[in-house]
Amino acid sequence: MKHIPNILSFIRLLCVPAFVLLFFNGYVWAACGVFVFASVTDVLDGWLARRFNWITNLGKVLDPVADKLNQITVLLCITIKAGMTDAPTFPIVLTVFIILLLKEFLMIAGGWLLLRKKKIVVYALWYGKLATVLFFAVTLTLMLAPESFVLSLVLCILLVAAILLALVMYYIKFFRNQFVRQSDPEKEN
Repeated sequence: MKHIPNILSFIRLLCVPAFVLLFFNGYVWAACGVFVFASVTDVLDGWLARRFNWITNLGKVLDPVADKLNQITVLLCITIKAGMTDAPTFPIVLTVFIILLLKEFLMIAGGWLLLRKKKIVVYALWYGKLATVLFFAVTLTLMLAPESFVLSLVLCILLVAAILLALVMYYIKFFRNQFVRQSDPEKEN
């Protein structure tokens, strides 16, 4: 039973190629369904792991990999399609994609450094979950209403704000006090 969250994470990994195939073959609603299903498995596996203490070392790696791979794939597909169709939203979604990639790279690098040097594991907090919920809503809207430039712009601005807030808050919570030298109060006197 304790492997159910890992199985759900593995299923989420399988959703990635299914989403890509459906999305680029014109089955946008079905691709959205796969994305919603993957998002539900993300919530469910996290709840099960915490509720029943089914947390495993494999799950600690598999869950975030499946999450990030799903997010990056969905936004990459939206960006590619916007570029292929010369959609007016292309510069917007490309900018969001680049910011998301940069944030994820910094989170992975920082998390690895904290784990390696300080044995600290970075875990999800409310601001990361807020960014994930906004990501879900924005990407669904971008897939289902790609022609709405103003709506896309407003939603993407909100998403970028949430992504940057999460990055700054994770930096403050986990990284800043570990590697930035603190001034010595005795030396200041």
